[in-house]
Amino acid sequence: MRATHGIFAALSAGLSLSSAAACSKQGLLLVSSYPFESSPGEIVKGGVTTLKLGNKGLEQVGEISSICGTNPSWQTLVGGDQYYCINENFDDGPGAFTSAKVNTDGTLAFVGNSSTPGGPVHIALFGENGERAITSNFASSSFDVFNIEDPAKLQSLDNKPFPPRADNETITSRPHQAVVDPTGGFVVIPDLSVDVLHIFSIDQTALTLTELPAHLFGNGTGPRHAAFLKSGDKTFLYVIAEKKVSILGFEVSYGTNSLTLSEKFNIRTDGSENAPAEGSSGAEITISPDNKFLTVSTRNETTLEYTSVADGTKIPSDALNTFSIDPATGELTHVQSAPAGGSFPRHFSFNKDGSLVAVACGGENRVNVFERDVGTGIIGKAVGERVLTTQVNHVIFKE
Repeated sequence: MRATHGIFAALSAGLSLSSAAACSKQGLLLVSSYPFESSPGEIVKGGVTTLKLGNKGLEQVGEISSICGTNPSWQTLVGGDQYYCINENFDDGPGAFTSAKVNTDGTLAFVGNSSTPGGPVHIALFGENGERAITSNFASSSFDVFNIEDPAKLQSLDNKPFPPRADNETITSRPHQAVVDPTGGFVVIPDLSVDVLHIFSIDQTALTLTELPAHLFGNGTGPRHAAFLKSGDKTFLYVIAEKKVSILGFEVSYGTNSLTLSEKFNIRTDGSENAPAEGSSGAEITISPDNKFLTVSTRNETTLEYTSVADGTKIPSDALNTFSIDPATGELTHVQSAPAGGSFPRHFSFNKDGSLVAVACGGENRVNVFERDVGTGIIGKAVGERVLTTQVNHVIFKE
């Protein structure tokens, strides 16, 4: 179980803040969270919290849900109301993969679930109609493939274990994500610990996976998450390195049943030449809905400052770093380093039109929503914030 005593325990022990900033956007957010040690020996169980964004900022809807277990750390929404989540359960045995329906008020209704090996941290769907799901099982060095054609009967079809690093068998595989390429014919899996990108082809008829030669990174890179971009007749892949706190850019080449990568650049997550702050790490990487900008989050740098819209408190903040993407070359140009609204922004997401960005800052158990200029990619003022009683780790819009 991951339970963290955050740096703002007094706030998270029972005080929730909601901004009074007016917001023309309305909608719901779903927030997963780890357990939180509110005081020595007192653990608040994690779960999924629904927040409503409106003219009063962010307001909580109902109580925290335990449908996904008490250690959920990834959520996927399909078609507006079909919802999937995983219970990471990092060091307490098997994990879980759960399906639910999102009610109109944002509360969750259980549909079905299945057990997974320990420590799932990500869900990816593949197949023409999303008939299969991959759970990346961080703690158990593997991934599972599920048949999800009937969300009430999630059926495990395959488990693929990964070996330790070839040159040092004490370093255990830690797959952290699975990403399907734009053709739907391949999936890549960043392995944070053994510094490889596992590559599989997808038989789009049988919906089975075949392992291909992996892409190798330098030792200590720590590939965490990745994002594909189809731009004209070219395809690019961007990888955020947790340990090196960098962004690696690749051009993708396809052959007969093959996907290979040619590295184009390796830059700091803030676009600078400065060495990363000691103890900092890369976290999330996301391409904007219009495919024109790339944004990444970093953790434990806290070089910026955020002013709470609820009470004016000034908070040390990690950054959301935004880059424009050259559609012809895939090269990145730094646009902005914006406060994430607190520390340890493990995850963030855009709404459908890219005009809002929601951030889960685990350091303060705080969820923030910011305006975003779709044309320039600039992240602007906060229009909502909420401090929860659990350690937030993932946030998505339900529109």
